[in-house]
Amino acid sequence: MKSNKSNPMDWMSEDPFFKKQLSIKGLEDQLKLDPHQIDSYVEKIIREATSSALTNEESSLRYEHVDTHNFLITKIRIPSRIHPENIWVQLNRTQIKINGIGNDKGEVIQLPVPINPDQSKGTFKQGSLQLRMPKMLSGRFKDIDIRFL
Repeated sequence: MKSNKSNPMDWMSEDPFFKKQLSIKGLEDQLKLDPHQIDSYVEKIIREATSSALTNEESSLRYEHVDTHNFLITKIRIPSRIHPENIWVQLNRTQIKINGIGNDKGEVIQLPVPINPDQSKGTFKQGSLQLRMPKMLSGRFKDIDIRFL
């Protein structure tokens, strides 16, 4: 058995896929980007990935979800024609229901992750209702008692 320790990358020259060499020089000219452009692009992608501005068919309200590690924060724009003291919010694990908007049934917003409604809090400021809802813990293991008979 012949051992080739001189160049561990020699297998690339034998592989038909790698025989087609790419011109790195040509790529360098194409990829000359301003670092500020890269930073703004990365920030935009992160912002889009962590929050989504939605208008749902079920709800005529404008809202946005911000998904953090432990909380789901939902910001809901309340129309200026609605007095904020006339609205009330109900939560379950997967939905927000906003009453007092003018619709008899209320407006329903689907949540992207299950939340704990018992520990959720809401604030209203400058025409925007913000709900801070802790996420339901999933995947955690709990110890249980075992009875030996």
